[in-house]
Amino acid sequence: MTKRILIADDEPAVRQLLELVLRSQGYEVVATQNGDQLVRTAQEWIPDLVIIDLMMPQMDGYEAIRQLRNDTRTAHVPMLILTARSTAEDVVTGFDTGADDYVTKPFNIPELLARIRAHLRRAAQTPVHNPLTGLAGNVLLTEELKYRLKNDAPFALLYVDLDNFKAFNDTYGPARGDRLIKLVAGVLTDVIQEKGAASDFIGHIGGDDFAVLTSPERLDEICQGIIALFDMRVRDLYDPEDLARGYLRGVDRQGVPRNFPITTISIGVVTNRRRHFTDYEEISRVAAEMKQYAKQLPGSTYAVDSRSTDEQVVERDRRGMPLPPALIVSADVMLRSVIVPMIDKADLRALDAPTVLDAERLLAYHPETALVIVDMRMGKQLREFCRNLATHQPKLPIIALADGDSSGIVAPGTVRHILSLPLDQEQLHAKIVEVRSLSQKAS
Repeated sequence: MTKRILIADDEPAVRQLLELVLRSQGYEVVATQNGDQLVRTAQEWIPDLVIIDLMMPQMDGYEAIRQLRNDTRTAHVPMLILTARSTAEDVVTGFDTGADDYVTKPFNIPELLARIRAHLRRAAQTPVHNPLTGLAGNVLLTEELKYRLKNDAPFALLYVDLDNFKAFNDTYGPARGDRLIKLVAGVLTDVIQEKGAASDFIGHIGGDDFAVLTSPERLDEICQGIIALFDMRVRDLYDPEDLARGYLRGVDRQGVPRNFPITTISIGVVTNRRRHFTDYEEISRVAAEMKQYAKQLPGSTYAVDSRSTDEQVVERDRRGMPLPPALIVSADVMLRSVIVPMIDKADLRALDAPTVLDAERLLAYHPETALVIVDMRMGKQLREFCRNLATHQPKLPIIALADGDSSGIVAPGTVRHILSLPLDQEQLHAKIVEVRSLSQKAS
């Protein structure tokens, strides 16, 4: 991954020379004119190394280093002082402030490049980065989340995890297992470079767990890109006979012999688009919930949390008219959160009810409801709810999600649209669109 170097120098000729030399070595470079600009830029664009002049307007290099060392997001970054001041007192003050190295002007370019390479090598070996992938570790991820919370910045956190990794590692050994971990890191890096932004963050939490921080409007494109690229590349790590068979033979954690499908990837996503978070631990917990739900679905997939902690805003269509509601009735909070984005895409407004009582109350407040989706695992009370709807609102379409054989679960004549669990997201989205279209034509 291309290393980032941030420069602060008030002399245009020095900035231009450094930019030219460093870019010719393959580094990504951003140049600033003073310490204040340096600190603000470093907070938005986390560098791998900083080169700082001491004597600058607005904020000198000493104060800039102090501020960067006091920010846990940049405290680990190597900092090189580059200045014409070379007295012993200046050198001591620079090191006491927190600088890692001291280069005087005029500088020798090969020597400066050698010092930069040495500091980048050492920084890559520090605990804040994962030693296998070189990606930022959990400490930096935590600080990045705290920073975005503090600044109320919109974000989407993607928790990325491999499915059936243990079976792969047991079959092919830890060396090939490490190659698979590195493959994931490469996939995330390539997708973010193509579809993300400079402010996006990639972290390696540990093992086969990764994290990506991006903006809410890019999350679908990035998740789909990760899944498509991973599913293509992972096949190169399988032996041809295992790939042709479509699974590995192994033993699960309880010691039971099993056939394990080709490794897939699951992504749990949480955003602050609809809800407010008080701390990073709450964000991590919700993202972990969504990741666990995604792992229950077949193949490589992602699940986005769409729950709201704020009073619901009535969304409107392009003509300014309120969108008709669609009611989700399920005690499964993760199932509800996965269905909400599908409803949004069908130009409907999601109402979610964890109990039948909540569903009845919402229907009373929203008689204009255009669709009801019910989780038949809720049992007898929900079946009675469906019978009442069929009797009193026969034109209101109902989509039932049934676990296993639906006979005896859904009363005859009450539900015309039945889908099986575990949920096939594409199938449900197509059914929502179909039912919505038929409803619009009927009205």
